[in-house]
Amino acid sequence: MANVSSNTKDRRSFIKLPILILSGAVALITFFAASKFAFFTTKQKKRRFLTPETFDAMRPGEPCFIPQAEAWVVKGENLRDSVALDDRCTHLGCRYKWNPERLIFECPCHGSEFDIQGRVIRGPASRPLPRMSLTESSNQILFTIEQSVEK
Repeated sequence: MANVSSNTKDRRSFIKLPILILSGAVALITFFAASKFAFFTTKQKKRRFLTPETFDAMRPGEPCFIPQAEAWVVKGENLRDSVALDDRCTHLGCRYKWNPERLIFECPCHGSEFDIQGRVIRGPASRPLPRMSLTESSNQILFTIEQSVEK
């Protein structure tokens, strides 16, 4: 009988170690995911680039997604009149899309809607899309997220 009790105790000890390791891994992954979510921000300073040729080829007044710049650009009469918007929704950071039939930006994650200037039409997003300033410098157009976001 003492031998059976000893066998059961060894099995329990053997099972405890993998369970402890697995629990620690799950806790670590959960902590990492929660901290990424809690500290997510769209107001990071980012520098992105676009060639003047690409900008010149865009149609005025029509939003164009620029993948390498991670931004939507609406070309105006000139560079100063143009609008560049960060490609992440201010609600939870999903990538929104342009809806050409409704002439609005729509976030597929939670249904937020924004006008062509990035202002909130319908939530849950409560802040407008981060605007970016456009400046021309030696054969490239630079995008920089502006520090102040209009409310």
